[in-house]
Amino acid sequence: MELNIIEDEYAGTVGSALIKVVSLFFIGIMIIAFTANPISVGTNQGQRAPDVEGKFYNGSGWSEFDFESYFNYSWQEGDISGQWVAIEFMDTDCPYCVKSAEEYGEYSDYFNVNNPNWDGAHVNFLASATELSIQGHDSSRDEIEAFRDKTGGEDCAGADCSSRPGAVHNFPYIDDLDQDNMAEWGIPGTPNYFLIQPDGIIAWSSSENTNEEISDAILRLVPRAGA
Repeated sequence: MELNIIEDEYAGTVGSALIKVVSLFFIGIMIIAFTANPISVGTNQGQRAPDVEGKFYNGSGWSEFDFESYFNYSWQEGDISGQWVAIEFMDTDCPYCVKSAEEYGEYSDYFNVNNPNWDGAHVNFLASATELSIQGHDSSRDEIEAFRDKTGGEDCAGADCSSRPGAVHNFPYIDDLDQDNMAEWGIPGTPNYFLIQPDGIIAWSSSENTNEEISDAILRLVPRAGA
């Protein structure tokens, strides 16, 4: 009888201690939840970039695009091994997009780890191609392919796509003909550019830096080996 009383007292003590530990654990979780400053999703600098969805073309057919695969959410500022993302929201019938195609292609070739003249982190270039609700902006996947690859037979802003400035682009083009990505990102017009950190946070946008080119933003923000 006495042994049973001792066992009951011991079990009660252990149970009380366990309850206290579990309570402290949940209190800690609640403190973190209420005091943490979560990063909101949005298109302003400092916000986490919204998703970009659709099929993409990279020179050999259309595949499902995975935007999140570009990011490492544990990336630390200054880590040169992290890969950045530059994305252009564009329209293959937009005269300004046609005009800027040469420079954007040159940037994608320059800010690349395979370029011996660039000692900074790799920057992945992307283009999200839409069809603006403007007369004469009648695009298609064939037109997106022709714009990217500089091939003939399709019209880009009133001229054959093969005549657009610059060389063939070597980066993915995402089909946003239905304007879903435009709507998700709140893009008012094209072209529109963003530079995104390896952790998915927007570091720069053309709408917030109207006097700075994306190339200058990359030089200013992306870490380099010699810095």
